[in-house]
Amino acid sequence: MVSEALIPKKIRKMRLDRGWSQNDLAKAVNVTKGYISRIENSKTAPPVGILISFAQAFGVEINIFFNSEDENTYVCVTRKDERPEIAWDKKANAKFEHLAQNFPNKAFDVFVMSTPSLSNLTQPTQHKGQEMIFILKGEIDFTVHEKEYHLFAGDSIFFNSTYTHFGRCTTDEGTEVLLITFDDSKKRANTEKNQ
Repeated sequence: MVSEALIPKKIRKMRLDRGWSQNDLAKAVNVTKGYISRIENSKTAPPVGILISFAQAFGVEINIFFNSEDENTYVCVTRKDERPEIAWDKKANAKFEHLAQNFPNKAFDVFVMSTPSLSNLTQPTQHKGQEMIFILKGEIDFTVHEKEYHLFAGDSIFFNSTYTHFGRCTTDEGTEVLLITFDDSKKRANTEKNQ
């Protein structure tokens, strides 16, 4: 449960996120601009009746005001030069960087895999779920369940990751690949935990 003192701050943030003035919000909930100002500068939550009006004006459920989540629980920005390196496949000279490592209860994981030049095959792997690979730069040979596919920049492949899969860069300039993995069993476990 969120602290009561944070509710006025949430109201102000939601107003500003929409680009509304205090007067805009006052008109939307049929109160005065001064009343909005007093609410936003208060240390206590306004009455439930006015919260319902705010929720309707913002187009949200009223429980959003009582939800303790902060920005870190619903958004994760990863800057290009701050990607956490989470693995290195020495055999293929491939680097794996996570694009949302700190986002809680992820339904899927997203990585950038890159190689600086031609490479050997990556380590064969298989795991629960599904996977998609999108080629950002270069070309790769990618094998799923003993069938090989040659993929160019702009191509993608979506597959059942319980089958053995691996690949290699086939161009001198190296390759960069967006890799998305989804494990439905992990998503179900997170959903059950949060119910």
